[in-house]
Parts: sequence; structure tokens; C-alpha cells
Amino acid sequence: MARNRREFLGHLAAVSAGGAFLPAALGAAGPGPAPVSADWDLAWRDRIGGAFRAVFDSPTVNDGAGLWRAVDWKRTVQTVYGDDARDASAVLVIRHEAIPMIMNHEFWERHEVSKKDKIHDPATGKAVKHNPFVSVDPEKRRGTNLDGFIAGGGIVLACNYAFGFLVGREAKKLKVENAEAREAALKYLIPGVILQPSGFFAVIEAQRSGCHFFPASA
Repeated sequence: MARNRREFLGHLAAVSAGGAFLPAALGAAGPGPAPVSADWDLAWRDRIGGAFRAVFDSPTVNDGAGLWRAVDWKRTVQTVYGDDARDASAVLVIRHEAIPMIMNHEFWERHEVSKKDKIHDPATGKAVKHNPFVSVDPEKRRGTNLDGFIAGGGIVLACNYAFGFLVGREAKKLKVENAEAREAALKYLIPGVILQPSGFFAVIEAQRSGCHFFPASA
């Protein structure tokens, strides 16, 4: 076994030294086939372009670290590389415990999200009635907020599995079945957020579209 491993590594070194290339990274050839139904919106893949592409995986709120890193990365590469990075593509995937971030102020107040989920305003460390990651006044929208990130060309994808927990809260509140509650919950979704079958599906699709991966909440 050890000999076979040594022979493999030796062969790999010889191939590299000879100028041959290892297989290209997944995503180099584009996102691939179109979905077979209209149940899921994958048109966002067509918006990913340019030499600078990154996907930020955010499974926890962590004071909005995933959002901040996605915003800061795009701003940084544009500062460092100038016009060469003007079309940098930043994708933020919100999933798991971070899912309340995709809901508007009305939903947060209606379900006391800050209090029940212990998600506090990063600026004050205190519980709030509104979603602290969305602009309170749309006229004073900031790029570091979720809606500002979207307005600036950022792509925000959300896990449908995790969204199901929010649907469950709405079903309990309205005392209705999940199908009806889902329609109600969708009305509280922040405009521009795109639900995907799962968070991991979204991350991998972004990688297939050429994005470098970063664990944004770490």
C-alpha cells in the first residue's frame, strides 16, 4: 500500500513537472443545464460574472458577520484592483440558524424574533423589534445592510429547509396548515432574496458558477 502511494505521488509530480494540468475546478465551464421546472429560480447564476467571484456561506447570524464579509470582500477587491474588479460577483447564502435575517421588520416584530432567537442589534448588543440587518429607512439604505447589499448587485440566496421553520411559526400564529402559512410567510421575505431548495444546494451551485467558497460565519 505504501509503495503504491509513493508511486502515485511520484507520477503526480512527474506529470506536473512535465507541464500537464490537473482537471479544471468545477464551475470553470459554467453552471450547466437549466432546471427542468419553474419551481426554483436559478436565473441568479447568469448574474455571476467577471474575474472575481465568491460565495459566502452563512449558517449562523454571528452579528451579521457573513453579510459584512460579503460586502467588505466586494469593496476590497474593487479598491485593490480598480476597474478590473468593477463587476465582482458576491453571493451570500443564508441558511440554518441565520434564516431569520431574510425576513422583514414586520415579521420580526410579529414573532418577537430578536427576543425569542436571542438575535441582538450588533451595534448595541440589545434586543430590538426590527430586523437589525435591514435598513429601517429605505431612503437611507446602507450597503452594509442586507437590502443595501442586494441593491448594490449582491446576490442573496436562502435555504428553503430553514425557511420551513419560519413557516411553522406563521402556521402556529394563524392556526392554519403549512401550505397556507407558507404563502403568508413569503409576503414577509425581504425583496430580492431568492429561496433555493437548500443552503448547501445554493453554495454548490454558486461554486459551479465559478465562485470561490468562504465560510463566512467562522
